[in-house]
Amino acid sequence: MSYLIIGLKIFIIEYSLLFIHELIHYIASLILKFKTTSFYIIPFNIYKENSNYKFKIAFLNNDFITSRLHFNSINLSSKFEYSLLLKKLRIYFWLGPIFDFLIFVILFSIGVSNISYSYLALVSLIHFSLSTVNFFNSDGKYAIGLKEDKRIAFDIIRNYSICGNGNISYATKGILTDMHMEVSKDISISPFDVNDLWNFLNNISFYTNSLISYLNKDIFTLHPSTLDFFNRLEEDFDDIKKYDYRQVEKTSISLLYYLIYKKILDSSFIPNEELSNKIIKGLTHNYYKNLYLLFFKNKIKNIDYLLNKENMPPSIYTIEGHSKLLLNLVNIYNNNLK
Repeated sequence: MSYLIIGLKIFIIEYSLLFIHELIHYIASLILKFKTTSFYIIPFNIYKENSNYKFKIAFLNNDFITSRLHFNSINLSSKFEYSLLLKKLRIYFWLGPIFDFLIFVILFSIGVSNISYSYLALVSLIHFSLSTVNFFNSDGKYAIGLKEDKRIAFDIIRNYSICGNGNISYATKGILTDMHMEVSKDISISPFDVNDLWNFLNNISFYTNSLISYLNKDIFTLHPSTLDFFNRLEEDFDDIKKYDYRQVEKTSISLLYYLIYKKILDSSFIPNEELSNKIIKGLTHNYYKNLYLLFFKNKIKNIDYLLNKENMPPSIYTIEGHSKLLLNLVNIYNNNLK
């Protein structure tokens, strides 16, 4: 029974630490004047939809997400404001890892110095493990990447501006378009290299998000290297699957968007059957499979399914700024390709 009580204490303390971690981010967001529209702490999600707050139980399994905040769109009117927002976001992202490190030191010190609280040492190690995953997948990656890599900076600014909830100004779209062009011209498109995943992951994220933003009319044009990247991605699909199966799903989703982009440009476009089969096999979520069937098999009966946001992946449907793209794609099909 004592082990059960200790296990319960560990769970409660660890869950409380996750909550406090996110609460610190939330307090920082208030100071930085970000307006929260979604607060997620595994498995509970409170989010804003049509001016109303809703509650949902969901597991956001992308990169093992334990907590997340999302905000209203932040409008930008100049590159200076773009740079200023980057500095604010670096502060925002660093606060979480700093809290996690201090908690690790404090709990571990108490746990090893007092036998009555030895379980706190175990809590500190568990929290350190979770926070390490979080550091490399989100907070730490973004805090460091915002300064070191323009591709990451663009993706984060995009998430807090044109992919936030709310109206987006014409000026903001113009700034993001200019930055997309500026970042793209310095990117070298090379074959997939499993030993250089950092470059691959940043490229696929940058170009996919740029393409999505263009389809959503949130940036005005695409740099020519965007098409070069997706053509390269088509050629590399087999190597990606062979050398790192973890990248197959995101590659499949990215190529699906690219095929849809080509279909929108040319309604007579028919994708390569072999490539299509690879993409469909790589799509684990039914929503994306139904999206493919709509655009390339004219499965009109899928429209109602696709317009229901609750059928979308959990990491998307609770965030209006992300779900709007998928809804807009269905509307594009209805208006132009049906």
